[in-house]
Amino acid sequence: MTFEINDKVKQLNAMLSAIDGVYQELLKAKGVSDSEYIVMFAIKELGEGCSQKDIADNSNVSKKTINSTIKKLQKEGYIELKLGKYPNMQIYLTKLGEEYMEERIMPILEVENKIVDGMSEDEFEFLTTCFERYIGKFKKHVVEFIESSKY
Repeated sequence: MTFEINDKVKQLNAMLSAIDGVYQELLKAKGVSDSEYIVMFAIKELGEGCSQKDIADNSNVSKKTINSTIKKLQKEGYIELKLGKYPNMQIYLTKLGEEYMEERIMPILEVENKIVDGMSEDEFEFLTTCFERYIGKFKKHVVEFIESSKY
């Protein structure tokens, strides 16, 4: 059986890999792991007092990954958990966590802001519209694939 990968799929995968590679370089330069960045970004975006569930729902990352990252950041003294609405604990930055945010996370966010600020409104709208359409179609086909694969 022969199967050819569509050239468009190759091009798209190459672009997605390139974006991931650039992010990896940026995160490595600041000494931040993927999951740490996701959690700290979410705390910045959602605000202190958010829960692990909020972060998992917002980031499309597994609750297990978020939980282990929260525990790591807590152990390192960057965050603390306080009792919130049962059963959720709320996440807050410590003084050390505020420094971590300022020194490691904010510079990454500034790079991202600089990139999108350099795009025209039309360019940004075109980019996001295409991504949203692709993601929507991708999710639809994945659901169909999973449903047809069940036994």
